[in-house]
Amino acid sequence: MRFKKISIITRVVIPVCLILISSVVMGFSFEAGQRIATDAPDPTTERLFREMSIMSIPHIAPPRDFSLLDLNGKAVSLSDFKGKIVFLNFWTTWCPECRYEMPSMQKLHAYFKDKDFAMVAINMNEPAAVVKKYFREHKLTFTTLLDSINELGAPFGIRGIPTTYIIDRDGGIIGKALGSRRWDSEKSIGLFEHLINSVEKNTDTNEHEQKKSTSSNSIKPDIGTDDSIADSIYSA
Repeated sequence: MRFKKISIITRVVIPVCLILISSVVMGFSFEAGQRIATDAPDPTTERLFREMSIMSIPHIAPPRDFSLLDLNGKAVSLSDFKGKIVFLNFWTTWCPECRYEMPSMQKLHAYFKDKDFAMVAINMNEPAAVVKKYFREHKLTFTTLLDSINELGAPFGIRGIPTTYIIDRDGGIIGKALGSRRWDSEKSIGLFEHLINSVEKNTDTNEHEQKKSTSSNSIKPDIGTDDSIADSIYSA
């Protein structure tokens, strides 16, 4: 009887515990990643995140840059959107909550399409034909990329869909939303207006400071050309 109990523990309990531990580690691995900045969180952003039940993340680098194909077969990288507020969403066509929030995502995209804002939806492990049909039937026009072999799920800690990350203009993750949202709500519009306006304000300030520096020193500042996201301390 004793040996029977030990056998059950060995074959059932221990593997289940290992799976749970692995899931927790995977889900939180990138949150402990390399911080891009050490500035204090913006109180207004923190409040707006709370109102939307969005988890605040301390401006860390994504676990990796990536390049995936869009619905036209063009390779698109996350670093292509540096300098914009990025709405990075993980989804599938069969997920009920994903289907629920897609119309509001389209409205959010349309509202900010002429601003420094990019909506990027990563479809997980579905054929291109299925995703194209879904986008056509639902009149969706934002960018969707095809992760046909599910290479991003583990490094981005995706344990459920939809999952949405909010990335700032420097390429740092600042927010995470688990589950669906009404992304066209007044609170959501207010959040992204604040983030975009903060970007524009900071950009104007930086340009003003550059002009002052150029005028006083008569030397053109070295701005640099590296658009890639800083490497993370972890890898897939």
